[in-house]
Amino acid sequence: MCTLGAMTQNGRTFLLKNFDYVPTPTGWAFFESCEESIPHFALVDHDQQGLNSGLNAQGLALQISRSKSQVELAPEREELRTVINGEVLAQCASVEEGVARIEAYAALHPEMFGGNVMLGDRERISVTEYFGGEVRSEVLQEGFLARANHSCLGVLDNETEESRRRYERMVEFLQELYAWMPTLDGEDLIARCRAILRQEPILNENTRSSFVIDVEDRRVDYMVGSGRWQRQWVNGDSG
Repeated sequence: MCTLGAMTQNGRTFLLKNFDYVPTPTGWAFFESCEESIPHFALVDHDQQGLNSGLNAQGLALQISRSKSQVELAPEREELRTVINGEVLAQCASVEEGVARIEAYAALHPEMFGGNVMLGDRERISVTEYFGGEVRSEVLQEGFLARANHSCLGVLDNETEESRRRYERMVEFLQELYAWMPTLDGEDLIARCRAILRQEPILNENTRSSFVIDVEDRRVDYMVGSGRWQRQWVNGDSG
């Protein structure tokens, strides 16, 4: 279970997520490869290949949630979502580039787990849904997006009551915050996002990490488990 939100208005873009997962070593790491890739700060866990979510030095943010069939008729699927996540954060500088790369990869890999992936830069936000090789995307230059663990674009019919509750709470929160956005500075916005992530039903017993990304400031506020909030910029400075 994971719950996602994103909003963009007048060049200000924020993403927020609760990472819900089985108990496993989980944390955040800064990646700066000796190869030609974009430095990025990302959420990782020992049960997944690649990266779960993160922000790169070009100002592209990425976050995901699982979306699976309630009746698993397909063969055993593979966790390849986090592989393409790593490629996007290391190679893409914009939502446009990221969406194109994810759509192409998902279409070529029907065997990977189904999911929702949100991207954000200073100009737009997006959500791409994929399952079994079918892919659909929505891109916004102004507005907000929310997802839990079901499809909203008709990729498959897999809504559950529990997923709908978290989705509807995130939509309600983003709708109100988006209206207030012109009157709030970054600190206020981040504080409100941090607060909703630590409230039920978005917060639950499976939450391993909460985070808020401010794309303009290249800033990630994150919490692991029930520890303290920490802050990181993609240049490696922390506080």
